[in-house]
Amino acid sequence: MISRRTVLKSGGAAAAFAMVGAPSILRAADTVKVGLSIPITGLQAILGETLLNCYKLAAAELNAANGIGGRQVELFIEDNQTTTKGAIDKARKLINEDKVDVIMGTIISPERSATLSVTSKAKKLFFYPTNFEGGECNRYFVATGPIPMQQVDPMMPWVAENLGKTIYIMASDYAWPQKMTEAITAAYEKAGGKIVGADYYPFGTTDFGPAFQKIKSLKPDVVWSMVVGNDAVTQLKQYRSFDIKQPLIAPLDEVFNKDALPAGVAAGTYAPQPYWMALDNPVNKKFISSFREKFGQEKMVNGIGEAGYNGLHLYALAAEKAGSLKDDNVLAALPTIEFDAPQGKIRVDATNNHTLCHSYVGKAAADGIGYEIVKDFGTITPVTPYCKV
Repeated sequence: MISRRTVLKSGGAAAAFAMVGAPSILRAADTVKVGLSIPITGLQAILGETLLNCYKLAAAELNAANGIGGRQVELFIEDNQTTTKGAIDKARKLINEDKVDVIMGTIISPERSATLSVTSKAKKLFFYPTNFEGGECNRYFVATGPIPMQQVDPMMPWVAENLGKTIYIMASDYAWPQKMTEAITAAYEKAGGKIVGADYYPFGTTDFGPAFQKIKSLKPDVVWSMVVGNDAVTQLKQYRSFDIKQPLIAPLDEVFNKDALPAGVAAGTYAPQPYWMALDNPVNKKFISSFREKFGQEKMVNGIGEAGYNGLHLYALAAEKAGSLKDDNVLAALPTIEFDAPQGKIRVDATNNHTLCHSYVGKAAADGIGYEIVKDFGTITPVTPYCKV
């Protein structure tokens, strides 16, 4: 198990100078305590390191300037082990023992739901950075990653026009792929397409042969995979070994492709994401440059990490505007601020605490690592019939 506390300092003199003129409520303590629940081990450890590093980068940037209202950012890092029990235990520790001001992190749905079960009762702010299936709503829950309608709804007419009119879905058996399948089906049928099959596999599956046999039998125009984590490595290797020719849409990114997959395996695959490293804007170029300067020139970043980075910056801006770290005060200020993120300008919707995210379709390059952006749908407002805060 990993339990660590990281204090990121920009220098005593700078910090002392920053304190001058800071709102008194923000000067009441030495640091702003940010609790991080990260899957450093387990199914999603592949992505946990990058998410953690993006939080570290955001904290370092804040501390090199004014911190948050003159207070340095202190990270309390806990490994939730990609388990519900781990997520619950770590959330309780962060709130009850470490007395953090805010909790951020987690990747897959079970981690998130377990963490939310603790933070909601404690009325403690929880910022979630990962692609989110929706359906959960709480005043103290902030989603900085996209929900299905932000990824799927804009993309499906493009899929029907450019890739084909029939899709077969294979996915890990948990909430996010299930809700994504519902959204894909509704949006694709509206665009004139048809889902010809959908099969779900438990975590730890080692043989995806039945799905590939079904693909050969059904002959869909497109295969959409939502197999995640370590299982996605197995699935993609087998996908290539079966020599399936259909275009593949999969929840891959530069980090996963480089660190987990054999060279070239992801080449030609598509994915809808709010962020790609290929985005050509000054903020993204600085983000990538700063990340690599801090963690290594060969390191890649992804949408989950970028959404985590954005979340800490949004929290900082809201706390400074509120002149307070009280959860309700930060929440009240949050929809009134905007952050110039690597993906483009973002803000949080006051009606549901979901972020207005950008939506891009990326296609993996021949090296199977980087992506070119083949379609930009702009900023998508989150529509959440299940949530009003």
